Amino acid sequence: MIVGGDYILMKNNLKEVCVNVGKTIQYQGIYHKLINDIEKMVKIETTFIGIIEHHKYRHDEGTIGIYVKPLYIWNKMREQWNKIINYKPPTQKYFLYPHLLMVDNHYGECQGLYFMDTCETKNLKDFPYITQCFDLGIES
Repeated sequence: MIVGGDYILMKNNLKEVCVNVGKTIQYQGIYHKLINDIEKMVKIETTFIGIIEHHKYRHDEGTIGIYVKPLYIWNKMREQWNKIINYKPPTQKYFLYPHLLMVDNHYGECQGLYFMDTCETKNLKDFPYITQCFDLGIES
């Protein structure tokens, strides 16, 4: 939904979240962990904080998702926020990061994550204490 020039996400609980490009949000996403012993990748659902980079748009439906560059990841093992240190923008059509958060019931050629209702507005100034680094372990 677009309200007064802003892109506003109306969540299931009727709470509104501004999802303009450049805004910081907290959201559920997938951490893709490579297990070197068996060369397999596992998907771990966790919380991220990131910046909205682009909107996914379809001519017949309008905005159906947002691309979010992850900056911080919730480290479940240590129960703390960690700064992501090796994010690289995608260089090919299929990629793991940035996350593509999609609105419900929109399927297509992309592999979006249906976690739009987990989005919350955040301010990066509220996280100056995050000093521990996190290596995604794979190419973005």
